[in-house]
Amino acid sequence: MSRYTPHADTTALLETVEQWRDTCLIDDGSIFGDETLWTADNLAILDRAFTQNPQEGSESYSEKLKIQLADVPPTAARLMAELNWVLLLFPSNIKPETERQQVLEIWELGGTPLSADHPALTDEVLCGAGHAGTAFNTHRWRELAYMINIAKAMKEQPRDGRRHVVADPWIFARWLADVPREGFRQLRHMLNWLLFPDTFENFTTGRDKRAIVQHFEELPAARVKNMSFEEIDRRLFELRQRLEQETGHPFAFYESPWKERWQPSQKVWLLAWNPHKWPWDELLDDRLRVVKGESVTKRWSTASGQVGEGDTAYIMRLGTEPRGLIAQGNIASAPYEGEHWDPERAKQGEKAQFVDITLTDLRDPKADDILPLDRLESEINTDQQWTPQQSGIEIKPAAAKQVGTLWAKLPKPSAPDEEPGSPQQEAITIQRATNAIYYGPPGTGKTYYLQKHLMPAYESRSEDMSEDEWLVEQLAGTPWWEAVALALADLGGEATVNELIENRFFQAKARIQGQIGNPNLRSTCWSALQTHAVHESETVKVSIEGRRSPLIFDKKGNGRWFFTGDWDEAGADLRQKLQTLREGPGKDSTPVRRHQLVTFHQSYSYEDFVEGIRPQTTDGVISYEVYPGVFKEWCNRARLDPHHRYALFIDEINRGNIARIFGELITLVEPDKRAWWDSDGQRVEGVEVILPYSGERFGVPKNLDIYATMNTADRSIALMDAALRRRFRFREMLPKPQAIAGQQDGRIPDDEGGQLDLRRLLDTINRRLRYLLHRDQAFGHAYFTEVKHLDGLRDVLVYDIIPMLAEYFYDDWAQIRRVLSDEGVSEEYQIITRTTLDPLHLFGDGAPGPEKPDYHVKAPGDIAPDAIRKIYENVDDVDE
Repeated sequence: MSRYTPHADTTALLETVEQWRDTCLIDDGSIFGDETLWTADNLAILDRAFTQNPQEGSESYSEKLKIQLADVPPTAARLMAELNWVLLLFPSNIKPETERQQVLEIWELGGTPLSADHPALTDEVLCGAGHAGTAFNTHRWRELAYMINIAKAMKEQPRDGRRHVVADPWIFARWLADVPREGFRQLRHMLNWLLFPDTFENFTTGRDKRAIVQHFEELPAARVKNMSFEEIDRRLFELRQRLEQETGHPFAFYESPWKERWQPSQKVWLLAWNPHKWPWDELLDDRLRVVKGESVTKRWSTASGQVGEGDTAYIMRLGTEPRGLIAQGNIASAPYEGEHWDPERAKQGEKAQFVDITLTDLRDPKADDILPLDRLESEINTDQQWTPQQSGIEIKPAAAKQVGTLWAKLPKPSAPDEEPGSPQQEAITIQRATNAIYYGPPGTGKTYYLQKHLMPAYESRSEDMSEDEWLVEQLAGTPWWEAVALALADLGGEATVNELIENRFFQAKARIQGQIGNPNLRSTCWSALQTHAVHESETVKVSIEGRRSPLIFDKKGNGRWFFTGDWDEAGADLRQKLQTLREGPGKDSTPVRRHQLVTFHQSYSYEDFVEGIRPQTTDGVISYEVYPGVFKEWCNRARLDPHHRYALFIDEINRGNIARIFGELITLVEPDKRAWWDSDGQRVEGVEVILPYSGERFGVPKNLDIYATMNTADRSIALMDAALRRRFRFREMLPKPQAIAGQQDGRIPDDEGGQLDLRRLLDTINRRLRYLLHRDQAFGHAYFTEVKHLDGLRDVLVYDIIPMLAEYFYDDWAQIRRVLSDEGVSEEYQIITRTTLDPLHLFGDGAPGPEKPDYHVKAPGDIAPDAIRKIYENVDDVDE
């Protein structure tokens, strides 16, 4: 019979439910006393106070319930206790003591005592009948609203009608299904069992009921899914009668061995690999990725269509020694059809069945410990077939358990110590890129943290660099005309365009721009020379309007360029730089910074960040030149220096229009989309896109980290793109009053023989802001870290704190005065004073009008020390 529950004796529970049915559902009495509680009037009161008055906020279920019941009559409050008692009868995962205490607390709101020893509150009654799951607790308020609806619907019937409904299980179930509810409530299943335990199963979800019917009656899932609740319950009733007759005793579907039949554990599969048939060329690369913790998903052939998503799989190496299990993973897809894995058979149009397997452990059979075939055959005492003729056979549960134990004991593979043997392996060994946003209220040291803790990690000494690396660093911010001038000076002051292009300084600049091998380099060189040619040149044909200062170049008739014009004066700094470049990194002690800072703002654009076009005038004709933005240039820098890490720091990232600034690159910044290239510039990993202006292929390199700051008090926080939120890690930085030094222990002299406590001042203001506004609208400790004397504190309050408070409160000065404790104290101790504007005095025309408050912020020198001290002195310190 379905009333059988293996974990507890439910006799007392079910007897009490019968009493509740007769006393409360059919009649209007009480389960805990002799008064009349279960009435339509009381239920209507609770419907208004609870169902129609939802409470938002972080308070607990009980705390919200107390708020909702604050104004209801005592009888309605006591009825709410009994409604909650009904809700708690079924769950066995809530302790009887917890259930009892919750009912007593709610009953007390009705003003009369209830004994914890009441017969309906004993452990035997509150033992529970089945597991309700986490959702029942987290959505208990919805279940309670449903319970109120059920009781209201029952009370709409005359007593004879109530008796009729609860007399027959199928009539009751049909009636209950018509009671309005929000979503799929567990209480429907619970009440069916509580009132009719010999008819309904003690399940709390229809999903499990359908799974049992589908398995034992061998029905298609689609057909079972379309069955009504009543049909499912009737089939379960007939199924139980048949099974109990066959077994000769009652049982529970949640017990073994029944549970394993309708709710089987995930299966384990054996996938085969023969290197003679499919070489798996990237095995070592895949192994390295797995060792580094990356996800590697492979398409693998399977002859079985029963392989399920989430199942475990092992890969068996066959056909050559050493034979054995070399990999373990999780099935990531249901079986699907695709082109045959053998290229020759694929050419003939043959198809094969595949699954995707995400590898969690992969071993090189020539270097790592594997589970050899002979060990599987000798140590696992089953008839499992370990050398299948096809891929995708099931490993039986007994064998799967033993394999899992043996596999777990194998030593874990480690990354090789030697240098990467291929561009792919080099890409894999590169550290995963970091995307992080440091956020918090203003003044919490976000930018300071970037400067002091993160930026130094991307700096090194010049003398530690190779000459090529150093040269690229020196020419990073150099415009093209300067690079051409340096090359010309290095060549003795006279050279052809071909010679200039081949010069190491010009080549270094081309590397910085990512233009090595670009056919447009020649035109770039010509443009720089002609644009800065002297006006009197007879060989340069560019219009005078198209030339730019400094004018330092000219060309001879034989095509050789030379210095002239302003070179002697304008080239002084370049000649000094040339000397430094020729000396190389050995004598340069300037630190090399592989980081760059950019600040976003409302008008910052894709053209500023990635690439754009700018007009160019040549011989009176306007043309448009593509120029790289900050991000593109920095990506090219990082790409050309693969052995170092680079960083881009974005300040105030939320003030920019993220979708507009990043454009199509929003996908490329993801760590798992980062690109890597070999020495020939061919991509070996990651994703590239075609940029719209230049038409170039572009990817974000793996060795570029992106950090940003975000001021959570900024109103533009709403512009933060959700797509960017998914691609960055967020690290909160909160105010730290203890970081304020003052003159000693966070205190400063008040110039009257006392002290002012800056730490308590900041803490008090912030706690008031958290109460009145939000935790993000607070002040950071940085506002006070430089304060050492009273005048400095006065200035911070008047010129920093109060203007920000005006921003926070939208110029609601009454609230600002409340934060500063200016209400209720004499004007001497106020920081913001309040007077009244009387229209009779202002206009003198006798026309009546309302008086209005007028607020005035005192000058810093007029603020008394006690006006500041009173902000925090009457507030108890709270350890948050």
